[in-house]
Amino acid sequence: MKETNQHPKPLLLLILLSAILSLRSALAVDFVFNGFDSSDMLLLYSNATVESRILTLTNSTNFSIGRALYKSKIPAKAPNSSYVYPFSTSFIFSIAPYKNTLPGHGMVFIFTPVTGIEGTSSSQHLGLFNRTNDDTPSNHVFGVEFDVFKNEEFQDINDNHVGIDVNSLKSVKAHEAGYWPENSDGSDDKDFKKLKLNSGENYQVWIDCIRIS
Repeated sequence: MKETNQHPKPLLLLILLSAILSLRSALAVDFVFNGFDSSDMLLLYSNATVESRILTLTNSTNFSIGRALYKSKIPAKAPNSSYVYPFSTSFIFSIAPYKNTLPGHGMVFIFTPVTGIEGTSSSQHLGLFNRTNDDTPSNHVFGVEFDVFKNEEFQDINDNHVGIDVNSLKSVKAHEAGYWPENSDGSDDKDFKKLKLNSGENYQVWIDCIRIS
């Protein structure tokens, strides 16, 4: 995850500017959004809206929640097999709190087997689960959370982290938000650069899921 040089609109709480996803399988699925419009294949729920080619998930109302899903089902597993297809995605987002308003809790990039927003709640549940269905194996949900609030009930490491969620908001892995800069010779810089997720800046994210034999 790395900061970009663009700047978001000042009053948007959560913005997703562009996205690309590639799922490498026998029947590869690839799509790119360079901004959004009404013709895009997205399903929008609750407070999620598209305006001026920007996808906004939440607004200034209390306990705001929003979800945007790709309209077509994406195959994630091989038929009659436990093999999970590898995938890669990149997108730009901004979490921009309103002035004199308590900040939200964050956002989650998800793979989910169901459409809609039923069974989810806002605040600490990030629009992903609720207090009764969190940590339920039948959820079949994978998520990467961008969390800006430390919740003891989910054993959060701090109030500014990225976590990998499998059926629960108790992340199986989590790390403080930031990145390792790349040197001119292509090697990684040893100095980790921290980023504040809800600073209002635009950040670009890369998510790669590969199978390790």
